[in-house]
Amino acid sequence: MGRVQLDTDGNELEGEYESGIVEVEGFKRRRWYHRRDFRFVAFVVACIVAFQFYGFATGPGKVTDKLKTAMIAGNKIDVLVWAKFPAEAFHMEIYQELGALSGEQDGAVRVGGVMPGGVEFLSRKYWIDKIDLAPPSDIPTVQRPN
Repeated sequence: MGRVQLDTDGNELEGEYESGIVEVEGFKRRRWYHRRDFRFVAFVVACIVAFQFYGFATGPGKVTDKLKTAMIAGNKIDVLVWAKFPAEAFHMEIYQELGALSGEQDGAVRVGGVMPGGVEFLSRKYWIDKIDLAPPSDIPTVQRPN
């Protein structure tokens, strides 16, 4: 026979004690969705989903009507990108992935040879204020092969 377990007052406890877990009346086992780590992960996932939803909701409003019309053809286009703050190296790298940088014009960065999908991708970024179709330029932009 096993060892008898006693409570804090020295009284013998009833029940099975092989596992070392004593069931006490009134104690409720925590559910998996009440665990602190699950709630933290759920909060982080909810923040990421809200951030992505914000981009999809506000993105179309950042593209001008003139540019939307030009995007229908599906050809590469030159765009002017206005940001909410001066562009850093990170932002310039994203511009360069989408097309060729052609300098600055009217306080905006001119990006040449951008596909319509690239314009949509760029419009979902939170730091973008407005994207417009660039006027024709005398300087030819370098076009990347598809």
